[in-house]
Amino acid sequence: MNYSSRFWLYAPISLFLMLAAATAVHWWHAADAFEKKLAALKGHAAIPGVVLDWDKVAVGGFPFRLDADFSSFRVTGAGAHGPFFWQSEKFAVHALTYGRSQAVYEAAGQQQVRWTDASGNEHAAAFLPASMRASSVLDAGRLRRFDLDILDLGAKTFIIGRLQFHMRRDPNGTDFDLMLRAEAIGARRQVQVYATLNRAGALAGLLRGDASWPKADADWRMQGGTAKLSQVVAPGLAADTLLSPLY
Repeated sequence: MNYSSRFWLYAPISLFLMLAAATAVHWWHAADAFEKKLAALKGHAAIPGVVLDWDKVAVGGFPFRLDADFSSFRVTGAGAHGPFFWQSEKFAVHALTYGRSQAVYEAAGQQQVRWTDASGNEHAAAFLPASMRASSVLDAGRLRRFDLDILDLGAKTFIIGRLQFHMRRDPNGTDFDLMLRAEAIGARRQVQVYATLNRAGALAGLLRGDASWPKADADWRMQGGTAKLSQVVAPGLAADTLLSPLY
């Protein structure tokens, strides 16, 4: 076998081994930074006014993902109109170690939520979903899109066949689109509400994680921010209150 033949035999294998080693080193570096970030976040504010905590977490996903599996994951903080709380028996985050800044979230087991509506009234619910998944996309360090999909949401006082919530910042940055859709909710076949928030620039601090939710809401209103409802299907419900806990 001459030199040329040996080169074409060993070069692809050597290239593959170098790429594999580089991928492994990159993942271990990213995983180490991720674990340090989680340790710094536990019991502390992820963004102003919003605190994350959990009982246990395990990091994995080698070689192309970062996965974090939490036990008893908790989020507490100040919403637009008052305090809110969410606890998930099991919660997981999945993110690629390359490409765009996108993450996928999964929750399972018993879920507990408390929130405050625009009138200052507090609400609470506990439910068990068949499937609860969400995803987020960041653009230049700001939240660009968030999607939530829950199947067979069952509680003592209500049952929802499917619940979807979608939030998107328009490419021009001037508006923010929200959509809420619920199917087979009690005696109603469907509830669907679309809303467009103008003056989206006033919410930039919240989307970057630099400003608290109440401050961002106050700034948005001070700058003339309003919500325009469209494509409303909400028989027997006050459509303008369905999304109002958010703003």
